[in-house]
Amino acid sequence: MVGEKFCNIVNSESLEISILEKSHFSIGTSPYYAHQNGLAIDIYQTISIQNYDVLSPVSGEVITIKEMRAPKPKFHGGTDKEYLTLIKDSRNESFVYKILHVIPSMREGDHVKIGDKIGRTIRNGYFAYWSSPHIHLEIRPKDDAVRARGGNPFKLLIKKKNEKQNQISENHKPSVSKNVPIIIQKIFPEFILASLPVHLSHNFGHLYGVKGMVGGQSCILDGGIPMYKKGIIVFGETKEASKSRAVYFGSIKIGEIKKIRDRFGLVDFDPVELFLDEIKIRGVSLFLTLKHPPLLKIIPFKKNLFSLEVDSTHSLSLRS
Repeated sequence: MVGEKFCNIVNSESLEISILEKSHFSIGTSPYYAHQNGLAIDIYQTISIQNYDVLSPVSGEVITIKEMRAPKPKFHGGTDKEYLTLIKDSRNESFVYKILHVIPSMREGDHVKIGDKIGRTIRNGYFAYWSSPHIHLEIRPKDDAVRARGGNPFKLLIKKKNEKQNQISENHKPSVSKNVPIIIQKIFPEFILASLPVHLSHNFGHLYGVKGMVGGQSCILDGGIPMYKKGIIVFGETKEASKSRAVYFGSIKIGEIKKIRDRFGLVDFDPVELFLDEIKIRGVSLFLTLKHPPLLKIIPFKKNLFSLEVDSTHSLSLRS
């Protein structure tokens, strides 16, 4: 995409993973092992239900392409195939990038750069009906690249913000009630995308997400609440994690930290209930973004449950 800006999201001198600046991404919004242990990244170039052309988030040599069998999807328009692509990093040959959920347009032996078109997304039986097409990405040791468990831990790159941004963030701290006003941005049969009030967004440098609290300190929440049962929180500093294990969204306790690794907290969610305009919903999916607050994915219990209009305001509530 001519003119599209890519930004690195991994703090490493020898590895680079870059996404479109307008993208959403997630570490913990998934029920699978790699995500719930902070070892994988899902990259959403757009949060829709339609498949799209994938632009590579990494550079290197394509060393493996494999078509595999996937569970039969329980929704229309999916496939029972999965595709594994392994790309050997161009600067550190000890690691490879494992990519899933993309029909590759490359061949083994091809060299790709960040931003090159590498294929098209798919949705298969590993997806829930509300799951948006995305790139699943792991950093793997070259001798353990394929299996579902394992994976190389990574740190998110957090760039510092300027003093003006800091001042706005620090001065705007209104209290949070159990009822949160949201503004509808996009409507799909399977889910609704909405924006939250600005005070419920939090950022560490250029990294933005939904604001949570742990021991009086702000963090960023990342997960599917409560349907995925586990998720991730991101701290600004590692030392903040030692003060408490209880995780809050506003005044509601939503989970407990079970393990801490650097700036990641691995969280078990409480069985909270969520409601949109007093109608119970399955839950919400959270995301991370760069330089702008993320959208919130609201997931009803069935398709077309709500009759809403774009730009209308509604009430989201959590109950423990």
